[in-house]
Amino acid sequence: MTMTMPGKEATIADVVSVAVECIDCGRNRWWKPAELRRYGVNGQTPLVALSARLRCSACQADGLPGRAVSIQAAFIEEHERRRRETRRRAEREAPLERSRRA
Repeated sequence: MTMTMPGKEATIADVVSVAVECIDCGRNRWWKPAELRRYGVNGQTPLVALSARLRCSACQADGLPGRAVSIQAAFIEEHERRRRETRRRAEREAPLERSRRA
């Protein structure tokens, strides 16, 4: 699910983090967009091009190509929505905690 305008390709600038999972070994890691710079990725890099640039370092250390990676992006709008939900939940639970102590 992309959170971009119709006809606009999702880019790194649209995400808050990216999950990269190796299909071969199962290693999974979340990356912030700034952490992907060393792979030649910038804000204009399309998400669809990302998996071609990334490699699994664990598989490469074992002599395997490490190219079988899966990408899952957490979009900025999605991140903000979760933060708002967490804040609302905390605000609802705070009065309950105070009433239990009384």
